[in-house]
Amino acid sequence: MELLGVIQAISDYAVIKRNTPYYDSIKNHFIPYVKMQAVSSTNELASIGFSYDAPVEFMLHLTQPDECTCQLPYSDYLIQRAQSKQHLVDYQNDIREFTLKSNFSKFWEKNKSFYRQIVDSSVLELSDTDWVLALEEYYKNSYNSYNVILSPIFEGGYGLSVPTENGSRDLYACLLLDWKEKNEVPRLSKNDLMFYLWHEFGHSFVNPEVEKHSELVEKTSMLFNPLQDKMAQQAYKNWITCVNEHIVRAVNIRLIENYIGKSEADKMLRHELSRNFAYIEPILEKLKKYEKLRKHKKISFSDFVPDLLNVFDSISKTDYSKLSEPPFLGPVNSVFQAEKIAIIYPTNCDDDELLDGIRSYAEGIRNRFLEEGLFIPDTTAMEINLSDYGLVVYGTINSNLFLKKYESQFPFKINRNAIIADREYTELNVKFITCLPNPQNEKMGMAIYTATADEDILDINNVFHGSEDYILFINRNRVLNKGFYKKNDRWEF
Repeated sequence: MELLGVIQAISDYAVIKRNTPYYDSIKNHFIPYVKMQAVSSTNELASIGFSYDAPVEFMLHLTQPDECTCQLPYSDYLIQRAQSKQHLVDYQNDIREFTLKSNFSKFWEKNKSFYRQIVDSSVLELSDTDWVLALEEYYKNSYNSYNVILSPIFEGGYGLSVPTENGSRDLYACLLLDWKEKNEVPRLSKNDLMFYLWHEFGHSFVNPEVEKHSELVEKTSMLFNPLQDKMAQQAYKNWITCVNEHIVRAVNIRLIENYIGKSEADKMLRHELSRNFAYIEPILEKLKKYEKLRKHKKISFSDFVPDLLNVFDSISKTDYSKLSEPPFLGPVNSVFQAEKIAIIYPTNCDDDELLDGIRSYAEGIRNRFLEEGLFIPDTTAMEINLSDYGLVVYGTINSNLFLKKYESQFPFKINRNAIIADREYTELNVKFITCLPNPQNEKMGMAIYTATADEDILDINNVFHGSEDYILFINRNRVLNKGFYKKNDRWEF
């Protein structure tokens, strides 16, 4: 997998983590070989759709470097993704040539201690939970082996499997790593391990069973229409893939509730809804029925799949636009998933120098993270239609006229001395980052970066945030509270 990652890293392949010291070391060693055929072939194959999981699964069919010979017949799926078997044969030969001429084994040996540190730090995150047994117990199925591959260069996670001689399959979860600090050794945190392991292995339990009933899936393909654009942005380009993702993620939520707790499960549900898995709640309810039948009737997930797929049929006979076009539900990070973003800075303050500072700070955030974002003053925001935008608003309630206009709709109040939220926060220099629906369109979101005083807006982003609806803090080391709103007709603490 590191060999594949190296070749992708020096190609034009997009789904690679390049802003790391490890990428720099790849570049230093392999740039002289950038014109080799393996690099060109990677670009050409990616242009015809041989990307994401396909090249990763392809590597599982090869022996280790320096041989890179085919040890398993290529699946119909891989041949279809590459558009011919010959393309796969040629790519395997190209990779073998690259491995030998670039002296990949020397690079591997040089980085062995780094790889060992990754594994050792990730193993520390393992708890007493048997993650694989939890899957087998849930699905009432098992496979030949379960293998985790950690990659410091991959940007995505992949769940794969290959057949074995005994008629079973070997499962692989190829997992991306978290580079929290650029110069630290990346690792797989416990939460990421839980999510990605159950998710990626889960596909091997779910996808083949859904495929057996593809006619049931096809009957409800109209449900894909309202989700198609959002799913395509996440590389889910057809209805059966979207169905598989819904089911795997729903099972993941049920496992989290059963093994971790309801609050974590609710948090994951909010996350999946924010990523437009609009039909996940009815699936969750159906899975609860399966869990009862599994316990009392001893049925397996395979037995239950036709009943589970009927959920989509039921949805198709309702006004499913209420599910596929839900109101904005948070958290803060989901605001930034909008196709169009508007950053609104304040103008209503007597201290012109301070206003210039806030404007420059907000513009810096925009230039760094939101290059395509519309950057406008609050006076302009008051006059134009922003209903199609995710909004990012900086300033106090008084200094930002856009916030002032809509403050009566907010579930909190702010004055010069306090932020009144779930309680009254009177601490000096208290800051507040929160999200709410865009007041011009409840289906879009608004992230607010505010405080009791305008001088506290400067550097307000310098706290870890985004996975919650709100965070109150003094600085990055002193967080007072964070959490989620109750979302009824009105958002409440």
